[in-house]
Amino acid sequence: MTAIKALCVLVINFIMYMAFGSFFTVRKNREWSAGLAVTVGFFAYYALFFVITLPVMFTYRPLSYLAKLWLIPCILITVTAVILYGKSWAEKITGIISDIRENRLFWAGVCIITVLSAVLVAITYNFTLDAAYYVANVTTNVDTNMINVYDPFTGSWQDHFELRYAFATYSVNDSVICYITKLPALVQTKTVMSLTVMIIVNILYVMISRYFHEDHRRALLMYILMMLTNSMFISIYTASNFLMTRTYEGKSIVGNISIIAIFVLYLLLVSGRPPEGLFVMLFVVSMGTVTVSSTANMVIPTEIVALFVPYALIKKKPGILPKAIICIIPEIVMMLIYVMYVKGYFAIYTFPR
Repeated sequence: MTAIKALCVLVINFIMYMAFGSFFTVRKNREWSAGLAVTVGFFAYYALFFVITLPVMFTYRPLSYLAKLWLIPCILITVTAVILYGKSWAEKITGIISDIRENRLFWAGVCIITVLSAVLVAITYNFTLDAAYYVANVTTNVDTNMINVYDPFTGSWQDHFELRYAFATYSVNDSVICYITKLPALVQTKTVMSLTVMIIVNILYVMISRYFHEDHRRALLMYILMMLTNSMFISIYTASNFLMTRTYEGKSIVGNISIIAIFVLYLLLVSGRPPEGLFVMLFVVSMGTVTVSSTANMVIPTEIVALFVPYALIKKKPGILPKAIICIIPEIVMMLIYVMYVKGYFAIYTFPR
């Protein structure tokens, strides 16, 4: 029963990501990417959850209140997306089925590697302190019906929120899902979210390989090499290490989805055929990444500046510069807030004062 419930949550995840992402990627009478819709939708989902969660958490409301509140936008957005984009989804599914028939070797390889990598990360033994924190924090929130009020390792009450974790509301969403579905925290984090992350990573790799190679055999070869390289390049602190051994953690998402998603948007920009609203998508990815891990505060601005500023200067397109700067505002704001918190300028308490 737990396995079936976990599979249903996994499927619902991708339906909601597609629903959220369609508002930014689907345009009438224009080609659009289902993979990009899912990826952007992933970050839009967590960005909106962040906006809704912080007022609830900082006003000492219980997790049950947040769970009921979060269902409202999820249902409204999904239903609205189905009404507005259902026809486009059906056409895209038809196109994907046709593509699979034409390039069976490529898609067979993709399916095999995706399944193998997903199974591998789902069964991998994880013993790191951070991994324990994620699972313990979700369990503590569910069992106490509060949000980040108790230390997940000791169970002790905390008189103020630790902002490094409080602003990373990604794990709070796991608490909400566990509260609604009654899934064990270990299953939601270690299995459902690990599979979710690995599938999105494979989607991005497919997009990149097909961007560089129209020939499906060369695209498959590049895709396989990308996956093998990332699977083998494991040391103490690499994106590969987080992907294969700590898949569901925030740093893994930053290193393996956020960075790659921004690179994909950059490729679309330099291709000369950028999708409409590309910088809106970039902002959504940037904003969503802030809610996943504080690592984003350093990594995302660095990548955006390194990619988009040289392109703007080389191509003599100064209009790109303010757009790129706007896209790193979420990280800059979070960075300043965290520095002020660490220096003792303020604290947000877990009780009324």
